[in-house]
Amino acid sequence: MAEKYVVIANKLELELKKMRSEGKMKLPSEQSLAEQNSCSRQTIRAALDILQKAGLIEKRTGSGSYIVEESKKNKAVFFVTEDCDRYLSPSLIAGLRSELASSKYVLKAFSTMGSSKEEAAVISRAIAEKVAALIIEPVKDLIPSANERLIEDALSARIPVIYLNSSEGPYGVIRISPDFREAGKILTGRLQDLGRQKIACIFCSESSAGMDEYKGYIGAVPDFDEGRCLLLSHKEEKEIISGSDSILASFAADVLAGCDAVICQNGMICHRLVSILNKSGRKVPEDITVACFDNGYYSSNDSILSMGYDNDFLCKKLAKTVSALAEGGTPKMFVIPVAVKS
Repeated sequence: MAEKYVVIANKLELELKKMRSEGKMKLPSEQSLAEQNSCSRQTIRAALDILQKAGLIEKRTGSGSYIVEESKKNKAVFFVTEDCDRYLSPSLIAGLRSELASSKYVLKAFSTMGSSKEEAAVISRAIAEKVAALIIEPVKDLIPSANERLIEDALSARIPVIYLNSSEGPYGVIRISPDFREAGKILTGRLQDLGRQKIACIFCSESSAGMDEYKGYIGAVPDFDEGRCLLLSHKEEKEIISGSDSILASFAADVLAGCDAVICQNGMICHRLVSILNKSGRKVPEDITVACFDNGYYSSNDSILSMGYDNDFLCKKLAKTVSALAEGGTPKMFVIPVAVKS
Protein backbone atom coordinates (compact mmCIF):
# COMPACT_ATOMS: atom_id res chain seq x y z
CA MET A 1 0.00 0.00 0.00
CA ALA A 2 1.27 3.45 -0.90
CA GLU A 3 2.34 5.86 1.84
CA LYS A 4 -0.45 8.17 2.98
CA TYR A 5 1.25 11.30 1.60
CA VAL A 6 1.40 9.64 -1.84
CA VAL A 7 -2.30 8.80 -1.68
CA ILE A 8 -3.07 12.40 -0.70
CA ALA A 9 -0.85 13.74 -3.50
CA ASN A 10 -2.79 11.61 -6.02
CA LYS A 11 -6.06 12.91 -4.63
CA LEU A 12 -4.92 16.53 -4.75
CA GLU A 13 -3.66 16.14 -8.31
CA LEU A 14 -7.16 15.15 -9.42
CA GLU A 15 -8.63 18.13 -7.59
CA LEU A 16 -6.26 20.61 -9.27
CA LYS A 17 -8.00 20.26 -12.63
CA LYS A 18 -11.39 20.94 -11.05
CA MET A 19 -10.02 23.95 -9.18
CA ARG A 20 -8.54 25.37 -12.37
CA SER A 21 -11.88 24.99 -14.19
CA GLU A 22 -13.54 26.93 -11.37
CA GLY A 23 -10.93 29.68 -11.53
CA LYS A 24 -9.39 28.74 -8.20
CA MET A 25 -5.60 28.89 -8.26
CA LYS A 26 -4.73 28.94 -4.55
CA LEU A 27 -4.81 25.68 -2.59
CA PRO A 28 -6.32 25.52 0.90
CA SER A 29 -3.86 26.06 3.75
CA GLU A 30 -1.76 23.15 5.02
CA GLN A 31 -3.81 23.12 8.23
CA SER A 32 -7.07 22.96 6.29
CA LEU A 33 -5.79 20.17 4.07
CA ALA A 34 -4.56 18.27 7.14
CA GLU A 35 -8.02 18.48 8.70
CA GLN A 36 -9.72 17.43 5.45
CA ASN A 37 -7.48 14.37 5.13
CA SER A 38 -7.25 13.48 8.84
CA CYS A 39 -3.48 13.64 8.91
CA SER A 40 -0.62 15.78 10.15
CA ARG A 41 0.66 18.94 8.46
CA GLN A 42 3.94 17.10 7.91
CA THR A 43 2.11 14.53 5.77
CA ILE A 44 0.47 17.35 3.79
CA ARG A 45 3.85 19.02 3.22
CA ALA A 46 5.22 15.73 1.85
CA ALA A 47 2.24 15.46 -0.52
CA LEU A 48 2.64 19.05 -1.68
CA ASP A 49 6.36 18.47 -2.25
CA ILE A 50 5.46 15.74 -4.75
CA LEU A 51 3.17 18.11 -6.66
CA GLN A 52 5.78 20.87 -6.57
CA LYS A 53 8.51 18.61 -7.94
CA ALA A 54 6.11 17.60 -10.73
CA GLY A 55 5.69 21.27 -11.63
CA LEU A 56 1.96 21.23 -10.85
CA ILE A 57 2.03 23.73 -7.99
CA GLU A 58 4.35 26.43 -6.68
CA LYS A 59 4.88 27.50 -3.08
CA ARG A 60 5.02 31.21 -2.36
CA THR A 61 6.70 32.21 0.91
CA GLY A 62 4.21 33.68 3.33
CA SER A 63 1.30 33.17 0.93
CA GLY A 64 0.72 29.45 0.40
CA SER A 65 0.58 27.01 -2.51
CA TYR A 66 -0.77 27.86 -5.97
CA ILE A 67 -1.55 25.92 -9.13
CA VAL A 68 1.11 26.62 -11.75
CA GLU A 69 -0.27 28.67 -14.64
CA GLU A 70 -0.54 26.81 -17.93
CA SER A 71 1.87 29.25 -19.57
CA LYS A 72 4.56 28.24 -17.06
CA LYS A 73 4.19 24.48 -17.55
CA ASN A 74 6.76 22.74 -19.69
CA LYS A 75 5.05 21.65 -22.93
CA ALA A 76 8.01 19.58 -24.13
CA VAL A 77 7.60 15.87 -24.83
CA PHE A 78 10.82 13.85 -25.00
CA PHE A 79 11.03 10.95 -27.47
CA VAL A 80 13.91 8.54 -26.87
CA THR A 81 14.86 5.99 -29.52
CA GLU A 82 17.97 4.17 -30.71
CA ASP A 83 18.42 6.28 -33.84
CA CYS A 84 16.16 9.14 -34.94
CA ASP A 85 17.37 8.70 -38.53
CA ARG A 86 16.89 4.95 -38.66
CA TYR A 87 14.46 3.66 -41.24
CA LEU A 88 10.97 4.02 -39.70
CA SER A 89 11.82 6.67 -37.10
CA PRO A 90 11.70 9.82 -39.30
CA SER A 91 8.08 9.29 -40.42
CA LEU A 92 6.98 8.41 -36.89
CA ILE A 93 8.71 11.45 -35.38
CA ALA A 94 7.34 13.79 -38.06
CA GLY A 95 3.79 12.50 -37.66
CA LEU A 96 3.89 12.62 -33.88
CA ARG A 97 5.42 16.10 -33.86
CA SER A 98 2.60 17.36 -36.08
CA GLU A 99 -0.14 15.77 -33.96
CA LEU A 100 1.32 17.09 -30.70
CA ALA A 101 1.70 20.60 -32.12
CA SER A 102 -2.09 20.84 -32.46
CA SER A 103 -2.27 20.58 -28.66
CA LYS A 104 0.60 23.05 -28.16
CA TYR A 105 3.12 20.35 -27.21
CA VAL A 106 6.65 20.33 -28.63
CA LEU A 107 8.35 17.03 -29.46
CA LYS A 108 12.10 16.72 -28.86
CA ALA A 109 13.69 13.54 -30.21
CA PHE A 110 16.91 11.97 -28.90
CA SER A 111 19.09 9.17 -30.30
CA THR A 112 20.83 6.84 -27.83
CA MET A 113 22.58 4.55 -30.35
CA GLY A 114 21.59 1.71 -28.04
CA SER A 115 23.58 3.12 -25.13
CA SER A 116 22.03 2.73 -21.67
CA LYS A 117 24.20 5.62 -20.49
CA GLU A 118 22.84 7.93 -23.20
CA GLU A 119 19.29 6.89 -22.37
CA ALA A 120 19.94 7.63 -18.69
CA ALA A 121 21.17 11.12 -19.57
CA VAL A 122 17.96 11.91 -21.47
CA ILE A 123 15.71 10.55 -18.71
CA SER A 124 17.63 12.58 -16.12
CA ARG A 125 17.23 15.69 -18.25
CA ALA A 126 13.50 15.01 -18.62
CA ILE A 127 13.15 14.85 -14.83
CA ALA A 128 15.20 18.01 -14.31
CA GLU A 129 13.17 19.94 -16.88
CA LYS A 130 9.81 18.52 -15.70
CA VAL A 131 8.70 17.65 -19.21
CA ALA A 132 5.05 17.00 -20.04
CA ALA A 133 5.73 13.36 -20.97
CA LEU A 134 8.52 10.92 -21.80
CA ILE A 135 8.22 8.41 -24.67
CA ILE A 136 10.79 5.63 -24.79
CA GLU A 137 11.23 3.14 -27.62
CA PRO A 138 13.31 0.51 -25.80
CA VAL A 139 15.98 -1.40 -27.68
CA LYS A 140 16.16 -4.51 -25.49
CA ASP A 141 13.06 -4.48 -23.31
CA LEU A 142 13.41 -8.17 -22.38
CA ILE A 143 16.78 -7.48 -20.77
CA PRO A 144 16.75 -5.93 -17.25
CA SER A 145 17.47 -2.21 -17.62
CA ALA A 146 19.86 -0.26 -15.45
CA ASN A 147 17.58 2.74 -15.97
CA GLU A 148 14.46 1.37 -14.31
CA ARG A 149 15.23 3.31 -11.14
CA LEU A 150 15.40 6.53 -13.20
CA ILE A 151 12.06 5.68 -14.80
CA GLU A 152 10.62 5.21 -11.30
CA ASP A 153 12.01 8.65 -10.42
CA ALA A 154 10.29 10.13 -13.47
CA LEU A 155 6.99 8.55 -12.52
CA SER A 156 7.40 9.78 -8.93
CA ALA A 157 7.91 13.28 -10.35
CA ARG A 158 4.53 12.91 -12.08
CA ILE A 159 6.07 12.65 -15.53
CA PRO A 160 4.05 10.18 -17.64
CA VAL A 161 6.28 7.51 -19.21
CA ILE A 162 5.19 5.68 -22.36
CA TYR A 163 6.92 2.60 -23.77
CA LEU A 164 6.43 2.50 -27.53
CA ASN A 165 6.48 -0.71 -29.61
CA SER A 166 6.82 -2.76 -26.46
CA SER A 167 4.59 -5.17 -24.56
CA GLU A 168 6.97 -5.13 -21.60
CA GLY A 169 8.09 -2.36 -19.26
CA PRO A 170 8.57 -1.24 -15.66
CA TYR A 171 5.53 -0.93 -13.41
CA GLY A 172 3.65 2.30 -13.99
CA VAL A 173 4.56 2.93 -17.63
CA ILE A 174 1.92 3.04 -20.37
CA ARG A 175 2.63 0.57 -23.18
CA ILE A 176 1.61 1.31 -26.77
CA SER A 177 2.40 -1.20 -29.48
CA PRO A 178 1.18 -2.81 -32.68
CA ASP A 179 -0.15 -6.33 -32.10
CA PHE A 180 3.10 -8.10 -32.95
CA ARG A 181 1.84 -11.51 -31.80
CA GLU A 182 -1.16 -11.26 -34.09
CA ALA A 183 1.17 -10.14 -36.88
CA GLY A 184 3.26 -13.29 -36.53
CA LYS A 185 0.13 -15.42 -36.57
CA ILE A 186 -1.44 -13.69 -39.58
CA LEU A 187 1.74 -13.71 -41.66
CA THR A 188 2.28 -17.41 -41.03
CA GLY A 189 -1.32 -18.12 -42.00
CA ARG A 190 -1.01 -16.06 -45.17
CA LEU A 191 2.07 -18.01 -46.22
CA GLN A 192 0.17 -21.26 -45.67
CA ASP A 193 -2.65 -19.92 -47.84
CA LEU A 194 -0.04 -19.40 -50.57
CA GLY A 195 0.85 -23.09 -50.31
CA ARG A 196 4.06 -22.65 -48.36
CA GLN A 197 4.68 -25.60 -46.03
CA LYS A 198 8.20 -25.21 -44.63
CA ILE A 199 8.28 -21.76 -43.05
CA ALA A 200 11.40 -20.46 -41.31
CA CYS A 201 11.73 -17.32 -39.21
CA ILE A 202 14.25 -14.69 -38.12
CA PHE A 203 13.40 -12.70 -34.97
CA CYS A 204 15.26 -10.62 -32.40
CA SER A 205 15.40 -12.41 -29.06
CA GLU A 206 16.04 -9.40 -26.81
CA SER A 207 12.95 -7.39 -27.76
CA SER A 208 9.32 -8.08 -26.85
CA ALA A 209 8.34 -7.18 -30.43
CA GLY A 210 10.49 -9.97 -31.82
CA MET A 211 9.41 -12.52 -29.23
CA ASP A 212 5.74 -11.64 -29.59
CA GLU A 213 6.00 -12.21 -33.36
CA TYR A 214 7.81 -15.47 -32.61
CA LYS A 215 4.96 -16.60 -30.32
CA GLY A 216 2.45 -15.85 -33.06
CA TYR A 217 4.55 -17.84 -35.52
CA ILE A 218 4.86 -20.82 -33.14
CA GLY A 219 1.11 -20.85 -32.55
CA ALA A 220 0.31 -20.82 -36.27
CA VAL A 221 2.95 -23.03 -37.90
CA PRO A 222 1.64 -26.64 -38.07
CA ASP A 223 4.99 -28.42 -37.88
CA PHE A 224 7.14 -26.25 -35.62
CA ASP A 225 10.82 -27.01 -36.06
CA GLU A 226 13.24 -25.11 -33.84
CA GLY A 227 15.96 -25.73 -36.41
CA ARG A 228 14.20 -23.35 -38.82
CA CYS A 229 14.36 -20.46 -36.36
CA LEU A 230 17.13 -17.86 -36.19
CA LEU A 231 16.92 -15.79 -33.01
CA LEU A 232 19.24 -12.81 -33.13
CA SER A 233 20.78 -10.80 -30.31
CA HIS A 234 20.58 -7.01 -30.61
CA LYS A 235 24.29 -6.97 -31.46
CA GLU A 236 23.79 -9.48 -34.27
CA GLU A 237 20.85 -7.50 -35.66
CA LYS A 238 22.99 -4.34 -35.76
CA GLU A 239 25.78 -6.22 -37.53
CA ILE A 240 23.35 -7.42 -40.21
CA ILE A 241 21.86 -3.97 -40.71
CA SER A 242 25.39 -2.53 -40.91
CA GLY A 243 26.17 -4.82 -43.86
CA SER A 244 27.62 -7.99 -42.36
CA ASP A 245 26.11 -10.92 -44.26
CA SER A 246 27.84 -13.85 -42.55
CA ILE A 247 24.99 -14.77 -40.18
CA LEU A 248 22.25 -14.56 -42.81
CA ALA A 249 24.37 -16.23 -45.49
CA SER A 250 25.02 -19.18 -43.20
CA PHE A 251 21.32 -19.46 -42.29
CA ALA A 252 20.30 -19.22 -45.95
CA ALA A 253 22.72 -21.99 -46.97
CA ASP A 254 22.17 -24.35 -44.03
CA VAL A 255 18.46 -23.87 -43.29
CA LEU A 256 16.59 -21.96 -45.99
CA ALA A 257 17.77 -24.39 -48.67
CA GLY A 258 15.08 -26.73 -47.33
CA CYS A 259 12.39 -24.06 -46.81
CA ASP A 260 9.89 -22.38 -49.11
CA ALA A 261 9.19 -19.30 -46.95
CA VAL A 262 10.74 -17.19 -44.20
CA ILE A 263 9.38 -14.46 -41.93
CA CYS A 264 11.81 -11.69 -40.93
CA GLN A 265 11.35 -9.33 -38.00
CA ASN A 266 11.72 -6.17 -40.09
CA GLY A 267 12.31 -4.83 -43.58
CA MET A 268 16.00 -4.15 -43.05
CA ILE A 269 16.74 -7.82 -42.30
CA CYS A 270 14.35 -8.77 -45.10
CA HIS A 271 16.22 -6.58 -47.59
CA ARG A 272 19.61 -8.10 -46.72
CA LEU A 273 18.23 -11.63 -46.93
CA VAL A 274 16.61 -11.13 -50.35
CA SER A 275 19.95 -9.93 -51.71
CA ILE A 276 21.71 -13.02 -50.34
CA LEU A 277 19.06 -15.38 -51.74
CA ASN A 278 19.23 -13.76 -55.18
CA LYS A 279 23.01 -14.12 -55.25
CA SER A 280 22.66 -17.82 -54.41
CA GLY A 281 20.34 -18.36 -57.38
CA ARG A 282 17.05 -18.64 -55.47
CA LYS A 283 14.26 -16.50 -56.87
CA VAL A 284 12.03 -14.45 -54.55
CA PRO A 285 9.09 -15.08 -54.36
CA GLU A 286 9.00 -17.90 -56.94
CA ASP A 287 11.34 -20.28 -55.08
CA ILE A 288 10.95 -18.86 -51.59
CA THR A 289 8.56 -16.27 -50.16
CA VAL A 290 10.13 -13.64 -47.89
CA ALA A 291 7.79 -11.87 -45.48
CA CYS A 292 8.08 -9.29 -42.71
CA PHE A 293 6.17 -6.97 -40.42
CA ASP A 294 7.03 -3.45 -41.50
CA ASN A 295 5.83 -0.05 -42.69
CA GLY A 296 8.98 1.11 -44.44
CA TYR A 297 10.42 1.45 -47.90
CA TYR A 298 12.50 -1.75 -47.68
CA SER A 299 9.31 -3.80 -47.46
CA SER A 300 7.64 -1.92 -50.35
CA ASN A 301 9.41 -4.25 -52.78
CA ASP A 302 6.77 -6.15 -54.79
CA SER A 303 8.58 -9.42 -54.19
CA ILE A 304 8.16 -9.15 -50.39
CA LEU A 305 5.00 -10.09 -48.51
CA SER A 306 4.54 -7.55 -45.74
CA MET A 307 2.23 -6.49 -42.96
CA GLY A 308 1.97 -3.11 -41.35
CA TYR A 309 -0.08 -0.70 -39.30
CA ASP A 310 -1.55 2.74 -39.91
CA ASN A 311 1.21 5.19 -38.95
CA ASP A 312 -1.21 8.13 -38.90
CA PHE A 313 -3.50 6.24 -36.56
CA LEU A 314 -0.58 5.43 -34.26
CA CYS A 315 0.58 9.08 -34.20
CA LYS A 316 -2.93 10.36 -33.45
CA LYS A 317 -3.50 7.78 -30.71
CA LEU A 318 -0.07 8.40 -29.19
CA ALA A 319 -0.50 12.20 -29.23
CA LYS A 320 -3.95 11.91 -27.67
CA THR A 321 -2.56 9.67 -24.94
CA VAL A 322 0.30 12.08 -24.22
CA SER A 323 -2.10 15.03 -23.93
CA ALA A 324 -4.45 13.13 -21.64
CA LEU A 325 -1.64 11.92 -19.39
CA ALA A 326 -0.03 15.36 -19.22
CA GLU A 327 -3.36 16.78 -18.08
CA GLY A 328 -3.83 14.22 -15.31
CA GLY A 329 -5.80 11.54 -17.11
CA THR A 330 -5.21 7.79 -16.84
CA PRO A 331 -5.41 6.20 -20.32
CA LYS A 332 -5.00 2.43 -20.56
CA MET A 333 -2.50 0.36 -22.52
CA PHE A 334 -3.53 -0.35 -26.10
CA VAL A 335 -2.39 -2.18 -29.20
CA ILE A 336 -2.49 -0.99 -32.81
CA PRO A 337 -4.32 -3.34 -35.23
CA VAL A 338 -2.28 -4.82 -38.07
CA ALA A 339 -3.07 -5.87 -41.64
CA VAL A 340 -1.39 -7.52 -44.63
CA LYS A 341 -0.16 -4.82 -47.05
CA SER A 342 0.57 -6.81 -50.16
